[in-house]
Amino acid sequence: MSMSAQRARPRVVAIDLLRGFALLGILIMNVQAFAMPVAAYFSPLAFGSFEGLNRVAWLMTRLFFDVKFLSVFSVLFGASLVLAGDGDRAMRRLGWLIVFGLIHGYTLFFGDILFTYGAVGLVVLRARDWPIARQTRWGFVLAASGAAVHAALGFAFPQLPAWLQAEIGRTVSSEDVEKHLAVFRAGWFDQLRTRASLSFENHILGTLLESGWQSAGCMLLGMAAARARFFEGHTRWHRHGVVAFVLGLTVTGAGVAVGLEGSFAPRAWLFSQALHLAGCVGVAFGWVTAVMALARAPSAAMFTAPIARLGRVAFSAYILQSIAGQLVFGGQGLGLYGSWDRALLLVAPVLFWLVQIALAVWWTSRFRFGPLEALWRGLYRGDYALGVADPSTR
Repeated sequence: MSMSAQRARPRVVAIDLLRGFALLGILIMNVQAFAMPVAAYFSPLAFGSFEGLNRVAWLMTRLFFDVKFLSVFSVLFGASLVLAGDGDRAMRRLGWLIVFGLIHGYTLFFGDILFTYGAVGLVVLRARDWPIARQTRWGFVLAASGAAVHAALGFAFPQLPAWLQAEIGRTVSSEDVEKHLAVFRAGWFDQLRTRASLSFENHILGTLLESGWQSAGCMLLGMAAARARFFEGHTRWHRHGVVAFVLGLTVTGAGVAVGLEGSFAPRAWLFSQALHLAGCVGVAFGWVTAVMALARAPSAAMFTAPIARLGRVAFSAYILQSIAGQLVFGGQGLGLYGSWDRALLLVAPVLFWLVQIALAVWWTSRFRFGPLEALWRGLYRGDYALGVADPSTR
Protein backbone atom coordinates (compact mmCIF):
# COMPACT_ATOMS: atom_id res chain seq x y z
CA MET A 1 0.00 0.00 0.00
CA SER A 2 1.43 3.36 -1.00
CA MET A 3 2.01 6.20 1.44
CA SER A 4 -0.41 8.38 -0.53
CA ALA A 5 -3.11 5.77 -0.08
CA GLN A 6 -2.42 5.66 3.63
CA ARG A 7 -2.73 9.44 3.91
CA ALA A 8 -6.05 9.35 2.09
CA ARG A 9 -7.63 7.06 4.64
CA PRO A 10 -10.29 8.60 6.84
CA ARG A 11 -9.95 8.32 10.61
CA VAL A 12 -10.87 4.80 11.77
CA VAL A 13 -13.44 5.21 14.54
CA ALA A 14 -12.94 1.66 15.85
CA ILE A 15 -9.28 2.46 16.60
CA ASP A 16 -10.25 5.56 18.58
CA LEU A 17 -12.83 3.51 20.48
CA LEU A 18 -10.27 0.83 21.29
CA ARG A 19 -7.83 3.48 22.53
CA GLY A 20 -10.52 4.93 24.76
CA PHE A 21 -11.28 1.56 26.32
CA ALA A 22 -7.59 0.70 26.59
CA LEU A 23 -7.01 3.83 28.67
CA LEU A 24 -9.34 2.42 31.33
CA GLY A 25 -7.56 -0.94 31.38
CA ILE A 26 -4.16 0.73 31.62
CA LEU A 27 -5.32 3.03 34.43
CA ILE A 28 -6.71 0.10 36.43
CA MET A 29 -3.19 -1.35 36.46
CA ASN A 30 -1.19 1.88 36.73
CA VAL A 31 -3.18 3.13 39.71
CA GLN A 32 -1.74 0.24 41.71
CA ALA A 33 1.74 1.58 41.02
CA PHE A 34 0.60 5.14 41.81
CA ALA A 35 -0.91 4.07 45.13
CA MET A 36 1.12 1.14 46.50
CA PRO A 37 4.75 0.03 46.89
CA VAL A 38 6.21 -1.44 43.72
CA ALA A 39 6.28 -5.04 44.96
CA ALA A 40 2.49 -4.97 45.47
CA TYR A 41 2.08 -4.59 41.70
CA PHE A 42 3.86 -7.90 41.11
CA SER A 43 2.80 -9.89 44.18
CA PRO A 44 -0.51 -9.64 46.05
CA LEU A 45 1.24 -10.95 49.16
CA ALA A 46 3.88 -8.22 49.37
CA PHE A 47 1.66 -5.47 50.75
CA GLY A 48 -1.87 -4.95 52.06
CA SER A 49 -4.77 -7.31 52.65
CA PHE A 50 -5.34 -10.26 50.35
CA GLU A 51 -8.68 -11.33 51.78
CA GLY A 52 -12.31 -10.95 50.72
CA LEU A 53 -12.96 -8.22 48.16
CA ASN A 54 -9.26 -7.45 47.91
CA ARG A 55 -8.58 -10.99 46.69
CA VAL A 56 -11.44 -10.72 44.19
CA ALA A 57 -10.14 -7.34 42.97
CA TRP A 58 -6.63 -8.72 42.46
CA LEU A 59 -7.93 -11.76 40.59
CA MET A 60 -10.03 -9.58 38.29
CA THR A 61 -7.16 -7.23 37.48
CA ARG A 62 -4.71 -10.07 36.96
CA LEU A 63 -7.01 -12.12 34.73
CA PHE A 64 -8.70 -9.43 32.68
CA PHE A 65 -6.51 -6.30 32.69
CA ASP A 66 -2.84 -6.87 33.56
CA VAL A 67 -0.80 -6.57 30.30
CA LYS A 68 -3.98 -7.24 28.29
CA PHE A 69 -4.89 -3.62 27.62
CA LEU A 70 -1.24 -2.68 27.31
CA SER A 71 -1.13 -5.29 24.54
CA VAL A 72 -4.19 -3.67 22.94
CA PHE A 73 -2.45 -0.30 23.10
CA SER A 74 0.68 -1.83 21.53
CA VAL A 75 -1.39 -3.29 18.68
CA LEU A 76 -2.94 0.12 18.07
CA PHE A 77 0.47 1.77 18.16
CA GLY A 78 1.69 -0.67 15.54
CA ALA A 79 -1.36 0.11 13.42
CA SER A 80 -0.57 3.83 13.73
CA LEU A 81 2.90 3.23 12.28
CA VAL A 82 1.11 2.12 9.10
CA LEU A 83 -1.85 4.49 9.13
CA ALA A 84 0.04 7.69 10.03
CA GLY A 85 1.82 7.66 6.68
CA ASP A 86 4.51 10.03 7.91
CA GLY A 87 7.21 8.78 5.58
CA ASP A 88 10.60 10.19 6.59
CA ARG A 89 9.03 11.93 9.58
CA ALA A 90 8.23 8.60 11.25
CA MET A 91 11.72 8.41 12.74
CA ARG A 92 11.41 11.90 14.21
CA ARG A 93 7.95 11.00 15.53
CA LEU A 94 9.38 8.03 17.43
CA GLY A 95 12.46 9.94 18.55
CA TRP A 96 10.34 12.61 20.19
CA LEU A 97 8.22 9.90 21.81
CA ILE A 98 11.39 8.61 23.49
CA VAL A 99 12.02 12.13 24.82
CA PHE A 100 8.44 12.33 26.15
CA GLY A 101 8.91 8.91 27.75
CA LEU A 102 12.09 9.96 29.53
CA ILE A 103 10.46 13.13 30.87
CA HIS A 104 7.35 11.21 31.94
CA GLY A 105 9.31 8.39 33.57
CA TYR A 106 11.81 10.49 35.48
CA THR A 107 9.45 13.26 36.63
CA LEU A 108 6.03 11.63 37.01
CA PHE A 109 5.68 7.86 36.72
CA PHE A 110 8.38 5.20 36.70
CA GLY A 111 6.03 2.77 34.92
CA ASP A 112 6.21 4.81 31.71
CA ILE A 113 5.60 2.92 28.44
CA LEU A 114 6.27 5.76 25.95
CA PHE A 115 10.04 5.24 26.00
CA THR A 116 9.59 1.56 25.19
CA TYR A 117 7.15 2.34 22.37
CA GLY A 118 9.55 4.85 20.86
CA ALA A 119 12.64 2.64 21.15
CA VAL A 120 10.92 -0.55 19.99
CA GLY A 121 9.06 1.38 17.30
CA LEU A 122 12.34 2.49 15.75
CA VAL A 123 13.25 -1.19 15.27
CA VAL A 124 9.80 -2.42 14.24
CA LEU A 125 9.38 0.43 11.74
CA ARG A 126 11.67 -1.47 9.38
CA ALA A 127 8.99 -4.15 9.10
CA ARG A 128 6.25 -1.76 7.99
CA ASP A 129 6.37 -2.98 4.38
CA TRP A 130 6.76 -6.70 5.12
CA PRO A 131 4.08 -9.01 3.73
CA ILE A 132 1.10 -9.32 6.08
CA ALA A 133 1.76 -13.03 6.66
CA ARG A 134 5.34 -12.33 7.69
CA GLN A 135 4.29 -9.53 10.05
CA THR A 136 1.71 -11.82 11.63
CA ARG A 137 4.10 -14.75 12.00
CA TRP A 138 6.88 -12.70 13.58
CA GLY A 139 4.35 -10.81 15.69
CA PHE A 140 3.28 -14.01 17.43
CA VAL A 141 6.89 -15.17 17.79
CA LEU A 142 8.03 -11.93 19.43
CA ALA A 143 4.92 -11.67 21.62
CA ALA A 144 5.68 -15.16 22.93
CA SER A 145 9.35 -14.34 23.55
CA GLY A 146 8.69 -12.49 26.81
CA ALA A 147 6.97 -15.59 28.17
CA ALA A 148 9.87 -17.74 26.97
CA VAL A 149 12.40 -15.48 28.70
CA HIS A 150 10.57 -15.74 32.03
CA ALA A 151 10.18 -19.51 31.69
CA ALA A 152 13.89 -19.87 30.91
CA LEU A 153 14.80 -17.76 33.95
CA GLY A 154 12.52 -19.94 36.07
CA PHE A 155 14.13 -23.19 34.94
CA ALA A 156 17.64 -21.76 35.30
CA PHE A 157 16.96 -19.88 38.54
CA PRO A 158 19.33 -21.90 40.79
CA GLN A 159 22.16 -21.26 38.33
CA LEU A 160 21.51 -17.53 37.85
CA PRO A 161 24.08 -15.04 39.19
CA ALA A 162 23.43 -14.08 42.80
CA TRP A 163 22.76 -10.44 41.88
CA LEU A 164 20.04 -11.44 39.39
CA GLN A 165 18.41 -13.82 41.88
CA ALA A 166 18.42 -11.01 44.43
CA GLU A 167 16.94 -8.53 41.94
CA ILE A 168 14.10 -10.89 41.03
CA GLY A 169 13.49 -11.65 44.69
CA ARG A 170 13.38 -7.96 45.58
CA THR A 171 10.76 -7.39 42.87
CA VAL A 172 8.19 -9.68 44.51
CA SER A 173 9.10 -9.36 48.20
CA SER A 174 8.31 -6.81 50.89
CA GLU A 175 11.98 -5.86 51.17
CA ASP A 176 11.53 -2.32 49.81
CA VAL A 177 7.98 -1.68 51.04
CA GLU A 178 8.87 0.56 54.00
CA LYS A 179 11.37 2.49 51.91
CA HIS A 180 8.82 3.17 49.17
CA LEU A 181 6.16 4.15 51.68
CA ALA A 182 8.51 6.74 53.18
CA VAL A 183 9.76 8.04 49.83
CA PHE A 184 6.47 8.42 47.99
CA ARG A 185 4.71 9.93 51.00
CA ALA A 186 7.37 12.64 50.97
CA GLY A 187 7.67 15.55 48.53
CA TRP A 188 8.41 15.44 44.83
CA PHE A 189 12.10 16.29 45.20
CA ASP A 190 12.52 13.52 47.78
CA GLN A 191 11.09 11.05 45.28
CA LEU A 192 13.40 11.93 42.39
CA ARG A 193 16.26 9.56 43.15
CA THR A 194 14.04 6.53 43.78
CA ARG A 195 11.85 7.30 40.78
CA ALA A 196 14.94 7.65 38.59
CA SER A 197 16.24 4.27 39.71
CA LEU A 198 12.88 2.58 39.12
CA SER A 199 12.48 4.28 35.73
CA PHE A 200 15.92 3.15 34.63
CA GLU A 201 15.09 -0.44 35.62
CA ASN A 202 11.77 -0.24 33.78
CA HIS A 203 13.20 1.31 30.63
CA ILE A 204 16.20 -1.02 30.42
CA LEU A 205 15.56 -4.31 32.24
CA GLY A 206 11.79 -4.17 31.74
CA THR A 207 12.12 -3.54 28.02
CA LEU A 208 14.77 -6.23 27.54
CA LEU A 209 13.06 -8.95 29.60
CA GLU A 210 9.35 -8.34 29.04
CA SER A 211 7.71 -5.20 27.68
CA GLY A 212 10.03 -4.83 24.68
CA TRP A 213 9.24 -8.31 23.33
CA GLN A 214 5.55 -7.95 24.06
CA SER A 215 5.36 -4.52 22.49
CA ALA A 216 7.32 -5.50 19.39
CA GLY A 217 5.14 -8.54 18.75
CA CYS A 218 1.90 -6.66 19.26
CA MET A 219 3.11 -3.78 17.09
CA LEU A 220 3.77 -6.20 14.24
CA LEU A 221 0.31 -7.71 14.70
CA GLY A 222 -1.12 -4.20 14.64
CA MET A 223 0.70 -3.43 11.40
CA ALA A 224 -0.68 -6.60 9.83
CA ALA A 225 -4.18 -5.80 11.10
CA ALA A 226 -4.08 -2.26 9.73
CA ARG A 227 -2.88 -3.40 6.31
CA ALA A 228 -5.54 -6.14 6.21
CA ARG A 229 -8.11 -3.45 7.16
CA PHE A 230 -9.12 -5.49 10.18
CA PHE A 231 -10.19 -2.42 12.13
CA GLU A 232 -12.54 -1.48 9.32
CA GLY A 233 -14.19 -4.90 9.31
CA HIS A 234 -12.57 -6.16 6.08
CA THR A 235 -11.33 -9.51 7.45
CA ARG A 236 -12.83 -12.51 9.19
CA TRP A 237 -10.39 -12.58 12.06
CA HIS A 238 -13.11 -11.25 14.40
CA ARG A 239 -14.89 -14.60 14.58
CA HIS A 240 -11.92 -16.11 16.44
CA GLY A 241 -12.18 -13.59 19.30
CA VAL A 242 -14.19 -15.74 21.71
CA VAL A 243 -11.94 -18.75 21.24
CA ALA A 244 -8.80 -16.64 21.70
CA PHE A 245 -10.24 -15.00 24.83
CA VAL A 246 -11.13 -18.34 26.47
CA LEU A 247 -7.78 -19.94 25.63
CA GLY A 248 -5.85 -16.87 26.79
CA LEU A 249 -7.84 -16.65 30.00
CA THR A 250 -7.21 -20.35 30.68
CA VAL A 251 -3.45 -19.94 30.31
CA THR A 252 -3.43 -16.76 32.39
CA GLY A 253 -5.54 -18.54 35.03
CA ALA A 254 -2.97 -21.33 35.14
CA GLY A 255 -0.34 -18.66 35.83
CA VAL A 256 -2.42 -17.33 38.71
CA ALA A 257 -2.68 -20.85 40.17
CA VAL A 258 1.08 -21.40 39.88
CA GLY A 259 1.84 -18.06 41.58
CA LEU A 260 -0.58 -18.65 44.45
CA GLU A 261 0.58 -22.23 44.95
CA GLY A 262 4.18 -21.05 45.22
CA SER A 263 3.25 -18.04 47.42
CA PHE A 264 4.81 -15.82 44.74
CA ALA A 265 8.33 -16.83 45.67
CA PRO A 266 10.79 -15.66 42.98
CA ARG A 267 10.89 -18.90 40.98
CA ALA A 268 7.13 -19.46 41.23
CA TRP A 269 6.56 -15.86 40.12
CA LEU A 270 8.74 -16.36 37.04
CA PHE A 271 6.69 -19.39 35.95
CA SER A 272 3.48 -17.58 36.81
CA GLN A 273 4.53 -14.57 34.76
CA ALA A 274 5.53 -16.77 31.82
CA LEU A 275 2.04 -18.29 31.68
CA HIS A 276 0.49 -14.88 32.25
CA LEU A 277 2.34 -13.35 29.29
CA ALA A 278 1.60 -16.37 27.11
CA GLY A 279 -2.12 -15.93 27.65
CA CYS A 280 -2.40 -12.16 27.47
CA VAL A 281 -2.42 -11.85 23.65
CA GLY A 282 -5.44 -14.13 23.41
CA VAL A 283 -7.33 -12.18 26.08
CA ALA A 284 -6.33 -8.90 24.42
CA PHE A 285 -7.61 -10.13 21.04
CA GLY A 286 -10.87 -11.10 22.69
CA TRP A 287 -11.23 -7.58 24.11
CA VAL A 288 -10.46 -6.09 20.69
CA THR A 289 -13.12 -8.12 18.91
CA ALA A 290 -15.69 -7.36 21.64
CA VAL A 291 -15.09 -3.62 21.40
CA MET A 292 -15.19 -3.72 17.61
CA ALA A 293 -18.52 -5.55 17.72
CA LEU A 294 -19.76 -2.78 19.98
CA ALA A 295 -18.45 -0.19 17.50
CA ARG A 296 -20.51 -1.76 14.72
CA ALA A 297 -23.75 -1.69 16.75
CA PRO A 298 -25.76 1.44 15.83
CA SER A 299 -27.75 1.18 19.06
CA ALA A 300 -24.52 1.62 21.07
CA ALA A 301 -23.39 4.80 19.33
CA MET A 302 -24.55 7.08 22.14
CA PHE A 303 -22.35 5.07 24.51
CA THR A 304 -19.33 4.50 22.25
CA ALA A 305 -19.01 7.94 20.61
CA PRO A 306 -17.80 9.71 23.81
CA ILE A 307 -15.28 6.92 24.48
CA ALA A 308 -13.96 7.30 20.92
CA ARG A 309 -13.51 11.02 21.65
CA LEU A 310 -11.27 10.04 24.56
CA GLY A 311 -9.31 7.77 22.22
CA ARG A 312 -8.60 10.72 19.96
CA VAL A 313 -6.69 12.44 22.78
CA ALA A 314 -5.19 9.27 24.29
CA PHE A 315 -1.65 10.67 24.64
CA SER A 316 -2.84 13.67 26.66
CA ALA A 317 -5.20 11.46 28.68
CA TYR A 318 -2.41 8.99 29.50
CA ILE A 319 -0.19 11.75 30.91
CA LEU A 320 -3.13 13.30 32.76
CA GLN A 321 -3.66 9.97 34.52
CA SER A 322 -0.08 10.11 35.81
CA ILE A 323 -0.48 13.71 36.97
CA ALA A 324 -3.71 12.85 38.79
CA GLY A 325 -2.06 9.80 40.35
CA GLN A 326 0.75 11.93 41.74
CA LEU A 327 -1.63 14.59 43.07
CA VAL A 328 -3.88 12.06 44.80
CA PHE A 329 -1.34 9.61 46.19
CA GLY A 330 2.03 11.37 46.29
CA GLY A 331 3.33 13.35 49.23
CA GLN A 332 3.30 16.46 47.05
CA GLY A 333 -0.49 16.06 46.79
CA LEU A 334 -3.04 14.46 49.10
CA GLY A 335 -0.49 11.96 50.41
CA LEU A 336 -2.73 8.89 50.20
CA TYR A 337 0.08 6.56 49.12
CA GLY A 338 -0.33 3.11 50.68
CA SER A 339 -3.73 3.89 52.23
CA TRP A 340 -6.16 2.47 49.62
CA ASP A 341 -6.86 -1.25 49.35
CA ARG A 342 -7.15 -3.20 46.09
CA ALA A 343 -10.95 -3.17 46.03
CA LEU A 344 -11.05 0.63 46.09
CA LEU A 345 -8.25 0.81 43.51
CA LEU A 346 -10.43 -1.24 41.16
CA VAL A 347 -13.43 1.11 41.44
CA ALA A 348 -11.73 4.53 41.53
CA PRO A 349 -10.18 4.30 38.02
CA VAL A 350 -13.61 3.82 36.47
CA LEU A 351 -14.80 7.07 38.03
CA PHE A 352 -11.74 9.01 36.83
CA TRP A 353 -12.10 7.45 33.36
CA LEU A 354 -15.65 8.83 33.18
CA VAL A 355 -14.31 12.27 34.12
CA GLN A 356 -11.72 11.96 31.36
CA ILE A 357 -14.43 11.07 28.85
CA ALA A 358 -16.34 14.22 29.79
CA LEU A 359 -13.18 16.33 29.43
CA ALA A 360 -12.38 14.70 26.08
CA VAL A 361 -15.87 15.44 24.71
CA TRP A 362 -15.52 19.07 25.77
CA TRP A 363 -12.03 19.42 24.29
CA THR A 364 -12.65 17.65 20.97
CA SER A 365 -15.77 19.74 20.42
CA ARG A 366 -13.40 22.71 20.17
CA PHE A 367 -10.05 21.42 18.96
CA ARG A 368 -8.88 18.86 16.45
CA PHE A 369 -5.91 17.66 18.51
CA GLY A 370 -5.27 17.07 22.20
CA PRO A 371 -2.73 19.47 23.76
CA LEU A 372 0.11 16.93 23.91
CA GLU A 373 -0.83 15.48 20.53
CA ALA A 374 -0.47 18.99 19.11
CA LEU A 375 2.90 19.49 20.82
CA TRP A 376 4.17 16.10 19.61
CA ARG A 377 2.93 16.81 16.08
CA GLY A 378 4.55 20.22 16.16
CA LEU A 379 7.91 18.84 17.23
CA TYR A 380 8.16 16.25 14.47
CA ARG A 381 6.14 18.02 11.74
CA GLY A 382 6.68 21.69 12.55
CA ASP A 383 2.94 22.33 12.92
CA TYR A 384 1.91 23.31 16.45
CA ALA A 385 -1.71 24.28 15.76
CA LEU A 386 -4.43 22.65 17.89
CA GLY A 387 -6.76 22.94 14.93
CA VAL A 388 -10.45 23.71 14.94
CA ALA A 389 -12.65 20.67 15.54
CA ASP A 390 -14.37 19.21 12.49
CA PRO A 391 -18.12 19.94 12.92
CA SER A 392 -18.94 16.47 11.57
CA THR A 393 -17.30 14.89 14.62
CA ARG A 394 -19.27 16.86 17.20
